[in-house]
Amino acid sequence: MARVMLNSKKVPRNLWAEAINTACYVSNRVFKRPGTKQTSYELWKGKKPNVSYFHTFGSKCYILNDRDHLGKFDAKSDVGLFLGYAINSRAYRVFNLTTKTIMESINVKIDDLSMLNLCDDNGVNEPKENMLNDTNTPIDVASSVSSQDDEIDSHIEVVSQGLENALNDNQQNDQVVEHSHPRLRNLHYQGDIIGDLNEGVRTRNQIANQISYACYTSQIEPKNINEAIVDEYWVGAMQDELNQFERNEVWSLVPRPKYINVIGTKWVFRNKTDESGKIVRNKARLVAQGYTQVEGVDFDETFAPVARLESIRLLLSIACIKKFKLFQMDIKSAFLNGYLQEEVYVEQPKGFVDPHSPNHVFKLKKALYGLKQAPRAWYDRLTQYLIDN
Repeated sequence: MARVMLNSKKVPRNLWAEAINTACYVSNRVFKRPGTKQTSYELWKGKKPNVSYFHTFGSKCYILNDRDHLGKFDAKSDVGLFLGYAINSRAYRVFNLTTKTIMESINVKIDDLSMLNLCDDNGVNEPKENMLNDTNTPIDVASSVSSQDDEIDSHIEVVSQGLENALNDNQQNDQVVEHSHPRLRNLHYQGDIIGDLNEGVRTRNQIANQISYACYTSQIEPKNINEAIVDEYWVGAMQDELNQFERNEVWSLVPRPKYINVIGTKWVFRNKTDESGKIVRNKARLVAQGYTQVEGVDFDETFAPVARLESIRLLLSIACIKKFKLFQMDIKSAFLNGYLQEEVYVEQPKGFVDPHSPNHVFKLKKALYGLKQAPRAWYDRLTQYLIDN
């Protein structure tokens, strides 16, 4: 059965183990045991198997790409080869032609009628890309090794003769003369020469922007404050974050109160990228360790509604019917604008402790990222602003 499965769709022989596993999986749910009217699965589980999700082994399939950073017009799926079924879940086992790996995924569309040509009659994998030659004459694959060696030797003789002529001419004329002579042909992959045709043309302006970003941003994403403090770009990013706190009047430095829960702080570092994946900004964010908050002491209400997809679609529909103009905006450090109703204290950020008051703490006037009531505070502030204006 596994041999027929491999040959019917011309699946490479190195996937024989997947074919055997799938054959066993199907056999246990389809073929009845001799002398009985039940399958092996039914005898073991006590219920009839569900075969509605079965597909043809080796069929072409499309796998949802939910791992890579995709652009707006990039394909959302990868082409793959259907291999079978997962043991511990309802996922399918597929061979991803993009990543060259066998994976399990439930987001797979299988075309049982199509077939991928991955190998020849002998089961040998074909090259990844078509190779370009410097001549239009077809290559005789069936030629013997000796004829190929003779061809290479003839090329070498021609090249050697050309070099000798060039040296003789240089000695006679005492000047450099360029001579054209045959060269050994180099075979290159088409993808290496032409590149991806879907990428478009790269202009000098784009290259200049990329270079300018690289000059003022760090390409390394630190894991903690100790790694970030030695990089001038990340120090600048942290300073920008603290300047934002000062402009919004988020906190004030006060002596440490007694018998009050003081919440810790932590730096989070992320590299911001554009639509093509290039790093354009180093973002440092100071967050509160909200898991140390005590309900009823540091916070009360935390619920904050978010826009549902149905609401967004309804808004877009009304805008189309009424011909309204819609504007989208992003509030920089939005949570820092929400006022707090509770009395909350946080530790001074690591790396930026006041040398004159190292034991002081910050009393929050507005919300801080990481606090449990931060979304609620921002929602109340935004709602009140929209009502008043």
